Amino acid sequence: MVNAPETDNKPVPTSPLPTGVLITVAICTRNRASFLEKAVGSVLPQMTGETELLIVDNASMDNTAEVATRLAANHPRVKVWREEELGLSAARNAALLRAHGRWVIFLDDDAVVEDGWLDAYRRFFSAPPAKRIAVVGGRVLMDYEAPPPGWMNAIVKFDLGSESKRIPGSAGPWGCNIAYLRQAAIEAGKFNTDLGHKGASIGANEEIDLNLRLEKAGHEVWWLAEGNVRHNIAAERMRLGWRLRSQFNQGRASATMRLCKIHRNPSRIIYRLGRLVITPFHMAICLLAALFTLPCRHQQISAGLLLRSVRIAGIGWHMLMCWSDATGGTALAKTAAGD
Repeated sequence: MVNAPETDNKPVPTSPLPTGVLITVAICTRNRASFLEKAVGSVLPQMTGETELLIVDNASMDNTAEVATRLAANHPRVKVWREEELGLSAARNAALLRAHGRWVIFLDDDAVVEDGWLDAYRRFFSAPPAKRIAVVGGRVLMDYEAPPPGWMNAIVKFDLGSESKRIPGSAGPWGCNIAYLRQAAIEAGKFNTDLGHKGASIGANEEIDLNLRLEKAGHEVWWLAEGNVRHNIAAERMRLGWRLRSQFNQGRASATMRLCKIHRNPSRIIYRLGRLVITPFHMAICLLAALFTLPCRHQQISAGLLLRSVRIAGIGWHMLMCWSDATGGTALAKTAAGD
C-alpha cells in the first residue's frame, strides 16, 4: 500500500503543546477556504488543554493556506500541515503521523460540530466501555444547500441509535465524524491511498477498509450516541453528473477492496476474468430496469438503478485496467493480511 510520504514541508509555527494531549481534531481540506473557517470555528470553543486542532491542507490552490495560517496564528493550539500528495487518504495519513493526540478525530472541512461534540468524545476516551476500542464515531445530520431533486433519495441523517454500542466495521461510522486510536491505525497500515481518486473531494470506502483491518487485528469499532456534526451537502453534489462520477469511483474502490481479500494470484485472475465477463450483462439488466421504471414515474428507483449500473461499470473498469498486471493487488493483499 502507498502511504503519504515524509516531505520537506514545515508546519506553521505555533506555541509548544504540553505533553499528554488526548485528542487531535484533524480537518483535511482542499480548496474550501470558506468552509474551513466555519469548521474550525465550531470546534475552537470546545477545546481544552488536552486537545489540539490540526489542519491538513491537501495542496490547495485557493486561499486555504492563507486562512489556515491566520487561524494558527490566532489560536496557539491550532497547527497546519501542507500535504502535497493529493488524495483524502494521503491527507489523513499525514494527520495520523503528525498528530500529538492519542486519539485523532477526523472532521470534514464542510461540516460543523454541535454543542457538546468534543466533550462527548472526551468522556468516551477517558472511560472507554471496552479495552480494545480503536474506532469511534457519531451521528451526522445533513444540511442541504438546496432542496434535493425528486430523483434523489435524500438522506436526513446517519444515525445508529441513542445508545453507544459496538458495531461491525463495515456498518460505519462515517468519515466526517470518526475517531481512530492513533497508534493502532498506524500499525494497521493507515488509510489505503489506492482507494478513490487523487484530488477527489470525497472518500471511497477508506474508513471501511481501515475499520476491517483493525477488526482483523483484534480491535473494536464503536458507535458514539452523542457528539453530533452537521454536514453541508452542496448543490453540486445533488447533480446527476456528480452522483454518477461518485458511484463510478465507489465501484473502483470496491474492486480494490475485494482484490485485497484474495491473496493468491491465480484466484485473483479468475475473479477478475469473471467480473469482466459479467459486468456488461449486469449493467444491461440495471439499465433496462431503470428504463422500465421511468415511465411509471418511479424516479428514485430509476435513478438508483442507473447509479448502480455506473458503480458496476467502475468495478469492471478497475478489473480491466489492472488486468495486464498478473500480480496487481499483491501489495494490497499483503496489507490486508497484515504482512
